[in-house]
Amino acid sequence: MQVTPLTTSCGVALMPVAVAHAAALAALLLRERAHLQRYLPALGALVSIEAARLHLAAAEERARRHEIFEWHLFDGEVLCGAIRLKNIDRDDRKAQVGYFLGSGFVGKGIVTSSMRSVIAFCFDTLALNRLELRCAADNQRSMAVALRLGFVHEGTMRQDELLNGVFVDQHVFGLLRSEFVTGLSGAPAR
Repeated sequence: MQVTPLTTSCGVALMPVAVAHAAALAALLLRERAHLQRYLPALGALVSIEAARLHLAAAEERARRHEIFEWHLFDGEVLCGAIRLKNIDRDDRKAQVGYFLGSGFVGKGIVTSSMRSVIAFCFDTLALNRLELRCAADNQRSMAVALRLGFVHEGTMRQDELLNGVFVDQHVFGLLRSEFVTGLSGAPAR
């Protein structure tokens, strides 16, 4: 199984991560450092082209081993974010999904539309049965995305993540294959 490009209903292209994206990724993360620091502080280490290149080379290798699948979101020629599928468990047919988006692209439906495409890939192509999305308890935007996509809030993991030196609670959302049936619009139908 190879990560393939995906399309969205909003015109954003989801391209498998590639070392060739290193300069664009470093530029995005440098520009968005303050925006991303709150929930994804580790991305701050990838603001040089060399660090981004090494990260992307490792991501390509991990994708070849089916450990992660990751896509960069392109609005035209502009890299605006990423979606990653991780903790892929083929035996139990489940995985975790996460994403980030540059601040200038927030509120345009890009994450929702892009996530629908990734979810369809997970359930159709990878034949997964369950996806999990976790986010910090105060991350209102990510919680709204999860609910908009049909994820069910399953609980709160107390002090589950160390963010910027502080342990924070995380909300856990789950989506089952039987709960996500794509129609022609790509929207979940229940």
